Amino acid sequence: MRRTLAASALPALAIAIAWLRTEEPPALTSAALVAALATACALPGLGWARALALACASAGLAAAVAGVRPSAVLEREDVLEPVVRVLSTGIGDFYGVVLPFDPGRHEDMHAVVLLAVFGFTAAVTQLVAARRPLGAAAVTIVAVGWPATLTGAETVLLGALSLAAALSVFVALGVSSLRGVAVSAVAGTLVVTTAASLSAATTLPERPTLDWRAWDFRGVPAAALGVRFVWNANYDGISFPPTRTTVLEIEGPEEAQYWRVSTLELFTADHWFEDHYPQGIAPEDGELPLDALMPPDARDRSRWLEQRVSVKALVDDRIAAAGTPVAISTGSLGTVFRLTGGVIRARHAIRGGSRYRVWSYVPDPTPSELAAAGTAYPSATRRFLEVWGQAIQPFGAPNRSSALESPLFGVSRYLPLLRVAERVTRGAETPYEAVLALESWFRTRGGFRYDERPVRRTELPPLVEFVTVSKAGYCQHYAGAMAVMLRLLGVPARVAVGFTSGRRVGGVWHVTDHDAHAWVEVWFPGVGWVAFDPTPGRGTLSGVYSFASENAQAVAALGRGDLAAAEESGGRGVTTRRGGGEIASQRDARPTLPGALALALVLSLASVGTGKWAVRRARYLSREPRALATASRRELEGFLRDQGVALRPGATLEDLAAAAARELGVDGAPYVKAAGRARFGPPEGARWSAHAARRELRALLDEARRALSPWSRLRGFVSLRSLVGGRGT
Repeated sequence: MRRTLAASALPALAIAIAWLRTEEPPALTSAALVAALATACALPGLGWARALALACASAGLAAAVAGVRPSAVLEREDVLEPVVRVLSTGIGDFYGVVLPFDPGRHEDMHAVVLLAVFGFTAAVTQLVAARRPLGAAAVTIVAVGWPATLTGAETVLLGALSLAAALSVFVALGVSSLRGVAVSAVAGTLVVTTAASLSAATTLPERPTLDWRAWDFRGVPAAALGVRFVWNANYDGISFPPTRTTVLEIEGPEEAQYWRVSTLELFTADHWFEDHYPQGIAPEDGELPLDALMPPDARDRSRWLEQRVSVKALVDDRIAAAGTPVAISTGSLGTVFRLTGGVIRARHAIRGGSRYRVWSYVPDPTPSELAAAGTAYPSATRRFLEVWGQAIQPFGAPNRSSALESPLFGVSRYLPLLRVAERVTRGAETPYEAVLALESWFRTRGGFRYDERPVRRTELPPLVEFVTVSKAGYCQHYAGAMAVMLRLLGVPARVAVGFTSGRRVGGVWHVTDHDAHAWVEVWFPGVGWVAFDPTPGRGTLSGVYSFASENAQAVAALGRGDLAAAEESGGRGVTTRRGGGEIASQRDARPTLPGALALALVLSLASVGTGKWAVRRARYLSREPRALATASRRELEGFLRDQGVALRPGATLEDLAAAAARELGVDGAPYVKAAGRARFGPPEGARWSAHAARRELRALLDEARRALSPWSRLRGFVSLRSLVGGRGT
């Protein structure tokens, strides 16, 4: 019983930790009681008694979490239906609720977590009680890895925890002395540390090893299970699944639009971040209060753009809409909140199948109006003129360039972007001209190319390296760099994130995960936020004022010549991309825990085998015949122990040969004879006998391995018994 408890303790703890990470706040007491119940079921000595205890505990726990009354069985009520309902709803909610979830609000999900902790802990403890350490270790790794794929938790840390828990099973069941425990603890620590270090330093494949989230648990298409996005800036590379998943269907607009989900308004620590704060609860069916940066035209209902949105597979609590939302009918969304930046968020993640109506203000000024907008920036635009918390003087302010290049300027590492921006926009007399110059430079004249996996070559900030060195990146590089450069020039700008228009079929825009995108929004007095798109191949959408949209009015207003010709002749090194999203999805962009666990397991197994080989080789470094013979005897003893052969402490050569013949069916007599001569024979022939003993041992072990199954050989390869077993002389 004590050995079972010792072998089960760390796996049970690791399983509980992994699953409780899906909750906030975690229900520690409930999980501890459930794990203790599962462990108690494995303590009876007889197998039938353990099975009976487990069956009773499972039925009782399932009934408890489903709210089944104890008297329901006696009254012949259907007790299975509520259990199935809780499981179905709880499992399904994991695809539509942002994690970690509130267990008090999502009771069915909490029930699933408790049942998972109980089920996996019971499986491990039952295998431990049956003395099946390899099976218990495998279940432990799966039990810890599964919930981590939901939360995107720290891959290496959880991998190390699961590996340590798995190894603890072997140690607890295979060690019989305190000295053995100490040796095993040291060896296990080295294995876990090595595996974790190598895993952290290794690039893992971005596709999941086992993409369980594509499985159909609820009778719906796999593609509808949900796609989640991380909207904050990421410059480390992106990846997309080979099959497109429709995330939104939008009716209403006839012309292509950018469907904005959020805005990134804070640039600090070399990245763009969301930086919104609540402004109040949005009305369930009515107008939204306008912020100070919205123009008077935004109150004109005739200029509103209506959209009827059906959520198909997007897992997010933000409302997708064109331009800036000005009114909303929430439908089934429940309570929604107004945030700064024109962003609307629901209280909970929006489920697939939800519908809502939203009306937006999408500015439609002429290029001449933008050119004449001026630089009368109100105080509300100051936050859009900051870089790393440093205030930037507005466009056209006297001596603004020299002030930025002063040693007192706090973001000197971004001065290369300022110099490039000033060179590209030289001669621009208005912010609009500066915006168009930068946009066209990124798209056609700057020698940039589209690359979803750009390689970092320097220690420069990512956007500085992108503009001045590599000139290779994806939409977040282009939009992020252009927005920073505009702020350095004194033009209010931010990064917008969401989706391009998608494909229109039968009056409905079908938006997929491949349409995810980032672009730039620039604020103009009297106009509001206007979209511009510096990413090659992305300017033929709603940004009709952008240089790349081939807008004839822009050509006439600015006198810059034929835009189509500029695209054709100036696109040196430009790679266009039709469709295709560029914001990294959580399910594909991060190294996955299953892959990390698989790598950690392989590394740990290799570390064990390599360590044992090194120990054996070290024993043969002596030139003294007796020491060589002893090394061969210990190698045979270790081989037998790794195969689970029971040996008494201080076993003799004859004992080892008898065990080899009895358990493995091999004849050890030739080896015993040679090893005996090396240890006790005349000195003049001892060296020859020691080498002969080693040859005979190799032959004996080769014959034994050929008779073993691949499973038995693998078990012996990773077994630690040879390192902690008794030693003879």
